Amino acid sequence: MNLAGKARPSLRLVWARLLQASGCMWWAQRQLRRRGAVMVLTFHRVLDDAESRLTCSLPGIVVRRRTFESLAAYAARQYEAVDFEQAAEAGAGKLRVMFTFDDGWKDNYTNALPVMRNCGMPATVFVCPGLIGRTLPFWPEAIASLLGEASPPVSGAEIESLIETLKTYSTERRQQYIARLCELHAPAGGKHAYNGDRTVSWDEIREMDAAGIRVGCHTHTHQILTTVPPQTARQEVRESKRAIEAALRRSCNLFAYPNGNTSAATRQILAEEGFTAAFTTERGAWTSGSDPMAIPRVNVCEQSVVGLTGRFSPAMFQYNVFWKAWRALRTERRVPAKPRREAVLSQA
Repeated sequence: MNLAGKARPSLRLVWARLLQASGCMWWAQRQLRRRGAVMVLTFHRVLDDAESRLTCSLPGIVVRRRTFESLAAYAARQYEAVDFEQAAEAGAGKLRVMFTFDDGWKDNYTNALPVMRNCGMPATVFVCPGLIGRTLPFWPEAIASLLGEASPPVSGAEIESLIETLKTYSTERRQQYIARLCELHAPAGGKHAYNGDRTVSWDEIREMDAAGIRVGCHTHTHQILTTVPPQTARQEVRESKRAIEAALRRSCNLFAYPNGNTSAATRQILAEEGFTAAFTTERGAWTSGSDPMAIPRVNVCEQSVVGLTGRFSPAMFQYNVFWKAWRALRTERRVPAKPRREAVLSQA
């Protein structure tokens, strides 16, 4: 990393602390609270130190367990942690936060669930029924695994750039590219060095459901809905809903868009298939004026919530979650969607 790259985290931390000391951070959170905002946080993976060193997942979706423990405890003390339905109720005077997890990784069960239980933290986990209980179920990790073992190894920055490019491809074109990579870089014996990048099983999902963790849909096989034909998008949505409802014997009406990609057509499909709310990856705060089929969230990863010592930093957490969401809310020019959040939640 060059000197400019090393300086950026330090400058962000200094800026975050200045915002705290000046009262600006407090004022931004006060404005969010007055708007009745719910800050929806997006997590993907919660890994211990050994798992963090071995995973093929990109850093942007990983939080270390010890960081998550500190973050969850801090959020439980400082804010009001709410479930989806509780978000419609009057708060206790504190700014509200909602925890969500995308993809349904096994570490949501092994690492995150015990922490959330200890803190009394409600959460929603969005899963892909067609990828339950699999190792390297998502193509970004498969690519990172292949290229990380290549000779010479491909840098992390190059892998991340390639993955972002492939997200714009059609499914067929992306599969052809990945097949070619497999021909060039497949490991000897067809086995990868690390098998910890795995999704939860149905039994683990049922246990999380019994523990009060809400389960939502994330499509059937994690297709980016805006890059597939409408009939494929509808099938992905419908199959995922049916599979979850059959497994848990309860209705499933919450959805999270893979990669956050949405459009008017995909939102219409979700409404027609019986979903009452859907979450994007667009940074912002969920208010009564938000489109219920495009609720904003804030992604949380290790780099976004730790300080220079590598430990959880309340200042960085507040800066990357509340300050940036407030800035996004200030510049928002969307027309308020109907029905309002309260009406949608009353149907859940």
